[in-house]
Amino acid sequence: MCPLPVLRRPYEDMAWPLVERAAQEIHGAGLRLKWLHEMGEPLLYARLDDAIRLFPEASVSTNGLLLTPDIGAKLLASPLERLRICVDSIDPNVYPLLRTGGDFEKLVELTRAFLRQAKGHPIRIEIQKMRSRMTLGETVEDFRRLFELRQFRNARVIEKTCEALDVNEDTDLHGKFYGCVQGAFFTWVVIFADGRVTHCCYDAHGEQILGDLKTQPLMEILESPRMAELQSAFERRDFTSLPRCAECFKHGGESHTFNDVLTGVQNLPGAAKDVVRRVIDVRYRG
Repeated sequence: MCPLPVLRRPYEDMAWPLVERAAQEIHGAGLRLKWLHEMGEPLLYARLDDAIRLFPEASVSTNGLLLTPDIGAKLLASPLERLRICVDSIDPNVYPLLRTGGDFEKLVELTRAFLRQAKGHPIRIEIQKMRSRMTLGETVEDFRRLFELRQFRNARVIEKTCEALDVNEDTDLHGKFYGCVQGAFFTWVVIFADGRVTHCCYDAHGEQILGDLKTQPLMEILESPRMAELQSAFERRDFTSLPRCAECFKHGGESHTFNDVLTGVQNLPGAAKDVVRRVIDVRYRG
């Protein structure tokens, strides 16, 4: 169910003492956690509700296939404010191509059940629709009808553009990308389950590690010579020590002006960003 066919780092859960240390380090530095996962399924974590209590500001994104009534009850009893369910496509033939190994009928059944379970609850539920070359005919309204969202005021459909997480080439799902599609360089960090820290969520394999939270304070990592070296290399567009960045820039996009524009797009409000996604759709149609 991970978008990457092969993950070149261990499949593991973060040990609970390290979760507690991460909370102390992140909040102690005056920072906030955005998501409780990195290329994994958070509903597999046995102490997810406890982790949410440590990070009440964080959101959870799930493929939805483990969202049973029991799991749903735990989430609704926690301080979780936002849950994203990654449906991606409502075409039963397309869905398994986007979510390898997924069971479309089961996902629809579990999602509908959770919507009923959470009706009237303050949690915000996002049903993710994926924009890709395979889903051009699907609309937000199609998703709303399937899940009868008119009756669930705490749920809405959000759209994400299919990105080159696996390979930066033309594929059946997406086109080539040019430059840093995140549009924000060294503005957040990702902590892996083993404690290693990277600066980009695209660095799923851990090729651009900054430090290790098991042995270093977070601020030491952020203020380290290693961090400064990688920032300087990125500014010069020297990717010899930045293999993940090199993949994103392999087809161009090195211009600082170009990336300033890209950063502006990434920071647009939702409605304006949706216009950009429609332009991308036109490119896909070609």
